[in-house]
Order: sequence, then C-alpha cells, then structure tokens
Amino acid sequence: MGTTPQSIQSLLHTATPDIADLIGRARFLERMRQALLEILPDAAGPHVRVAAYEGYRLRLHVTHAGWATRLRYMQPAIVQALAQRMRLHIEGVEIKVRPDLTPTPPPEVVRTISDTARAHLRRSAAYIGDKQLADALARLAEAGRRDNG
Repeated sequence: MGTTPQSIQSLLHTATPDIADLIGRARFLERMRQALLEILPDAAGPHVRVAAYEGYRLRLHVTHAGWATRLRYMQPAIVQALAQRMRLHIEGVEIKVRPDLTPTPPPEVVRTISDTARAHLRRSAAYIGDKQLADALARLAEAGRRDNG
C-alpha cells in the first residue's frame, strides 16, 4: 500500500538531471568558498559566502559592510588565489552586503553582587514590613555571582 521511506541522500543520487546539476553547482561553490577561506583571516569564515560564479564574475555576500571593505581591498589576492587553487579565470569580483538573518542568541550577562551590597540588602529586608518584599530582597542577596569587591 505505502512505500518504504528513503533517505534524502538516496533520493538525491537518483534525482533528475536538473537536481544533479544543482547539487554539483552547490558543491562547486563550496569548494570555491574553502579555497577563499584559505587566504582570508580566520574571523571571516562565518561572514563570507560565495553567492555565484557566472560569466567570469565572482559574487560574494558578506554579513557586514566592514567585511565588504576588507574584501574589496583583497580583490587582487582573491582573484590570484582562485586562479591558482581552482584554475578559475575571474574578471571581476562583486561584493554585496547581505546581513545574516538567523537570530543569534544574546550574550549571557554575568551579574555580580558585592558583599557590601548583599549586606545592605539583608539589612533592608530586616526592616521592611512587607513579608513578600523582604523575602525577595533576601533571595536577591543570596542570588547571583559573588564579586571580589
């Protein structure tokens, strides 16, 4: 009645010629990216993508304008490196800023409470008539990371 599930890998290998061309193109662009990353600073890796290579023109997408500027200065080195490593003829390099749309988690903020502040919170809690507020101040005095000051 039903068919057995197939892995994506097996489906891609038996795919139509159009899909096979697309897979080959993606692999080619990834090889170009790897060759490019060999000459770029290590920090550039997450910020640079090879978008296209058409008509002897290379198109790169970067996440920030600062990276675009750095790559524009490096254009001769990029052309030479890809010519040597992949035997590509490149007549021009086009660099476009395309911000990364994947949300990045905000950095964790480490909050510390000094021993002096903890003592003030405990003393304040002792003089407050509202039990809930006093308990909250006492919990705050014990929470967080300790500061060396």
